[in-house]
Amino acid sequence: MYGDASERPDWFVNIEPLDKRCRERGWLIKPHTHPRMTQVVFCAAGSGTMTIEGDTAPFAPGCVMVVPPHRIHGFHYAEAANGWVITIETHYLDDLLVRAPELRRVLKEPGVFALSQDGLAEVSPTMERMAHELQSARKGGAIGAEIQLMSVLLLFLRLWPSDDRAAPVLGSRADLVRRFRELVERSYRAQPLLPDLAGELGVSVSQLRLACKTVAGISPIEIVHDRLLSEAKRCLSYTPMSVTEIADWLGFSDVGYFSRFFTKLASVPPTAFRRQHGAAF
Repeated sequence: MYGDASERPDWFVNIEPLDKRCRERGWLIKPHTHPRMTQVVFCAAGSGTMTIEGDTAPFAPGCVMVVPPHRIHGFHYAEAANGWVITIETHYLDDLLVRAPELRRVLKEPGVFALSQDGLAEVSPTMERMAHELQSARKGGAIGAEIQLMSVLLLFLRLWPSDDRAAPVLGSRADLVRRFRELVERSYRAQPLLPDLAGELGVSVSQLRLACKTVAGISPIEIVHDRLLSEAKRCLSYTPMSVTEIADWLGFSDVGYFSRFFTKLASVPPTAFRRQHGAAF
């Protein structure tokens, strides 16, 4: 919806003013979805509502709206608004969350979040610098944009509401997916069977599968595999553990199966991923 960055083969992030597309559409963005990008919308002025997966929540100046991939969402602005829209490519974001897992708190849950007023004045100038880096033809523009992106996300992390709750009270399916993700986070290394996970949540496998497909756009097993892959990448990048040790740490009884699992999802074998991303130990 925002920007044409996805048409560039080398893009990893895009930013543009909030009112750039909204004004020409009468301040109404109809429901739509992005399969391979996360959007973070910062409202500096104005107000309105965000609808996501059928639930609606109001936003005001100082709020951040987070839209992970596959979520059906739209916006209605009650008055002329301004701010910024950041779009982050999925593969880049996955790698970023391996390097900075604390940012999951900001980027992984959909909703409207009211930032703390302390330090809020720093947000828009930092986003302006990010836009300047992306739009200018100066040497190192992509590096500068990434530095400013990290600065924005760090500001959000520090200003994020302490209760960590989004404004919209999403429907029962969204709540089920939230509880499922929490359960996966506690137990993914044991690789529990899907019927056991569904049973612990008090639902059938078909109910859990429908909820995940509807809310997250992917199956329950894909959510488990994504978490395993993320931890495998973290271990390969930031620990001296061998591939065999990582496989055992993640509950794989056979290192060959782990290597095939990783290669299928990451499109590169674990040893090659470590050569590309790992620190020297």
